[in-house]
Amino acid sequence: MSEPVLKSILKLMAISCTFDGVITEGESRIIREFINESLNEERASHYLGLFKEYADVALSGAIEPANICNRINVELNQKQKFVVMMHLLELAYVDGALDKKELEFVDMVGESFKIDVHEYNLLKAYITDEDALTLGLSNILVVAEDRLPEKIKHLIRPNLNAKIAILRIPSVEMYMLRLYNTGANPSIMLNGFRVRENHTYNFPTGSVIKSDLISPIYYSDIVSYFFKDQNQTKICFEAKHVYYSFAGGKIGLRDINIVEDSGRLIGMMGGSGSGKSTMLNVLNGNEMPVGGRVTINGIDIHRPIENKAVEGIIGYVPQDDLLIEDLTVFQNMFYAGKLCFGNYTDEQIKELVGKTLQSLGLLEIAHLKVGNSLQKTISGGQRKRLNIGLELLREPAILFVDEPTSGLSSNDSENIMDLLKELSLKGKLVFVVIHQPSSDIFKMFDKLVILDVGGYQIYYGNPIEAVTYFKSIANMVDSDAAVCNTCGNVNPEQIFNIIETKLVDEYGRYTQERRTSPAQWRKHYEETFPLERFKTTQTEVPAKTLKVPSKINQWLIFTKRDVLAKLSNTQYMIISLLQAPFLAVVLATVVMFFKGEEYTFRDNPNIPAYIFMSIIVSMFIGLIISAEEIIKDAKIRKRESLLHLSWGSYLFSKVTILFTLSAIQTLSYVLIGNWILDIRGMHVAYWTVLFTTACFSNMLGLNISSAFNSAITIYILIPIMLIPQLILGGIVVKFSDFNPYFSSGNKVPLVSECMTSRWSFEALMVSQFKDNAYSRMFYEYDKEMAEADYKKIYYLPHLEACIAFGIKNSQQTDIVIQKEVTAKLTLVYNELLQEGKRTPRLAYPALDLLKKSNYRLSEEMVADLQKHLKFLHKYYIQKFNRANEQKDALMAKLSRSQADRDKLITLAKAYHNEAIEQLAKNSQEKERITVQHERLLQRITPIYQTPSAHPDSWFPYLDFRTHFYAPTKPLFGYQFDTLVFNVVLIWVMTLILYIMLYYRFLQETFSNLYIIFGGKKKRGLRM
Repeated sequence: MSEPVLKSILKLMAISCTFDGVITEGESRIIREFINESLNEERASHYLGLFKEYADVALSGAIEPANICNRINVELNQKQKFVVMMHLLELAYVDGALDKKELEFVDMVGESFKIDVHEYNLLKAYITDEDALTLGLSNILVVAEDRLPEKIKHLIRPNLNAKIAILRIPSVEMYMLRLYNTGANPSIMLNGFRVRENHTYNFPTGSVIKSDLISPIYYSDIVSYFFKDQNQTKICFEAKHVYYSFAGGKIGLRDINIVEDSGRLIGMMGGSGSGKSTMLNVLNGNEMPVGGRVTINGIDIHRPIENKAVEGIIGYVPQDDLLIEDLTVFQNMFYAGKLCFGNYTDEQIKELVGKTLQSLGLLEIAHLKVGNSLQKTISGGQRKRLNIGLELLREPAILFVDEPTSGLSSNDSENIMDLLKELSLKGKLVFVVIHQPSSDIFKMFDKLVILDVGGYQIYYGNPIEAVTYFKSIANMVDSDAAVCNTCGNVNPEQIFNIIETKLVDEYGRYTQERRTSPAQWRKHYEETFPLERFKTTQTEVPAKTLKVPSKINQWLIFTKRDVLAKLSNTQYMIISLLQAPFLAVVLATVVMFFKGEEYTFRDNPNIPAYIFMSIIVSMFIGLIISAEEIIKDAKIRKRESLLHLSWGSYLFSKVTILFTLSAIQTLSYVLIGNWILDIRGMHVAYWTVLFTTACFSNMLGLNISSAFNSAITIYILIPIMLIPQLILGGIVVKFSDFNPYFSSGNKVPLVSECMTSRWSFEALMVSQFKDNAYSRMFYEYDKEMAEADYKKIYYLPHLEACIAFGIKNSQQTDIVIQKEVTAKLTLVYNELLQEGKRTPRLAYPALDLLKKSNYRLSEEMVADLQKHLKFLHKYYIQKFNRANEQKDALMAKLSRSQADRDKLITLAKAYHNEAIEQLAKNSQEKERITVQHERLLQRITPIYQTPSAHPDSWFPYLDFRTHFYAPTKPLFGYQFDTLVFNVVLIWVMTLILYIMLYYRFLQETFSNLYIIFGGKKKRGLRM
């Protein structure tokens, strides 16, 4: 009690005692007892003297009561004013009757204190009228040995032989205790002090009433009884024989047993490494025990078959912030409400959020952005309250809170704990992990669970009794004293000082060995508190307050919430929207090469490099904006996991936002970059490919983000993802120059087929070459002529040379030469066979004879082969001439006048690029034709080669692998345009990545690898 309170009470008491002109013996006794109870012996004598001075002044009429009351109104809170009124009423009733003048004085003080008239009359009746116990008042609880009438709130304690009345003052939620005179003179102790009859005591948080004749009555028992009619949700939480171990085999929890009903605040304490947070996560269902059960009303929360019935009943507030930093306080609460109450309108949710924020004392800062450690806009205490508020919004029946006071001031800590205590008084079951509570916080707990190192449960019971329990085991002199005689405070630290007491050596120095090991403390606990005391009451399943929205609505809520968070992050939006245009300007400006005074698209040799680097840029941007998306939400997702929200809706919201942002980024890149380089008429193709590539990277980034728990690791991985795309994309190193072990003949190497950059680059290069406004007019004719040219200049002469070699060496007996003859004639057979399959009219009728003769050429076969080759030669000459004539005719049609010719030349300069033509035709290749596996491979003009499935393929209709720069791709017997096919294929790869993400493939893979290589990941397997 503070000095201003004490002096004010003494002054008012002095006035009350002197109305009849004399201070009676009874009044003096009450004053002495009051001062002795409030102060130590030395201070008590001082204040007794001070009271006499006040009494002398009061007798002379020099003290003005109104001035004292006015001063008290400024200095005291409402609870302290009720304490003053309690003592004044008791003093006025000391002789068993109320003096009229004294009563008028007390009434005047009550009015000055602005005390509610109903509560004042209730307090007056409680102190001055014993009949108040029989009226059945809702705010008076009677403890008696026998059953009382139903209208009277009462607790039965056999053998009590007295009546104890507890008064509740609802407006300030305080309690008073009074032992009524029964003549039995029972020995009743309140917090270690004997209770006098007909005397009123304050009954603070954490108090306990004891007697040798009855079982203890705890503060929580009294409070829960007053609130039991208000408790809508009745629950029984039980953890029975719970064990937990980590993946490495280390035991985290050993035989944990807890049974609690609703309306309790349970504290969990223990030293570092004792398993407090582990126990919290096992009890709330985040981790699965390896033994034992955790049930709510008999329903096992770890069994998927059962736990659907208790979804949404558990709330969890971890130690770390679970806030979206870029949203305001109100927005954090609003979207949490949207995800909890799918059946509420926005207006209803706003109203609910407003009430919750007001109860949390956060309404005034509702418009402020939450911020982070570098940009603080709200205090630490406000952040904690907001974290708790996110769970309070849906009013879970059971709430788990991990270290709510960590890092907070003492005032903020008490405010948080007051909030949690209020929840428990409303019927919620609240579990709190706490490290170093103050005395006031410690006394708030209804029950206390203490763990020791290794996960040993060494205490479970009343917090105040925990002090005497450990003191008695340690044989301390004051083992019966739990509370300070003078101030009434409890020192929780002494519990752990006892638990962790070290042995001393012969020199009196403390060693590292503890006097009592955790196992020994556990043994003491089992001997003192047998497990048989745990009893459960089976009740019905609590009603759910949670109504999760549909999956579509969840997707809309997730999307809107994420969009608002991103829009409010100015730096993020500026960088995200400007990086693509900036890179476009830098890259396009650098590669904009020209020799003369005028730049032309046709003469720029860097266009292929621009296309390839544009693809790398789109991949880089796609990875950057997505790589942190899931990991930054990990804590929020952990909290929302208790709501059992749709993982698919969450992912689809991420995909929606990232794809939209990628669409904007790639569009701005294409418009700026292509404008600078004068790339015309290809915007749709460029944007389609770059957007598709960026979306693939988005999904790749999301997979990485879900698989790793460190942002640094993720950003280290981004170059590892991009470098193979650079090397294996087809331009930095030509496929023909690859290590022979990776080579795939005329096809793209298999390792490059897995690279998105290869498909994107090929799609744009092929499209830019053949689909531009100039080349598409002549492409088909050029294709016919290129094929005919290759056949008559390289292909047929090579076949003729093979036949000539066979004729020349047909009689050779040397085995090496004979093998070579066979190989060359086999090549001839394979090529003529393939030629006939491609064009049936070109099939060689006597081909089977060549194979049946075991490649032994007779004169007739030689003549016939040479005749057929001449026929093929003539056919391809005619084919070339026919296509050439058609092209010339088209050219003549387009060049009828000089203006038309100038227009055609301008068109060629604007749309046709020579560097792209050189790569697409592979015109710098020295080996125009090569032999591999007894087949001829065409090395030139790949852009004009129509690919076909390999005849030896296991699934020829599914074999879409081709040479690089193929104009079409074969699949299911059809030819598909390369641009369309490659884009669709990248989308298929993107879909595969989405499926992997949905089923957490990478996350599970790396988690398992982490365990294999000695990690300590927690496992969640039931024994």
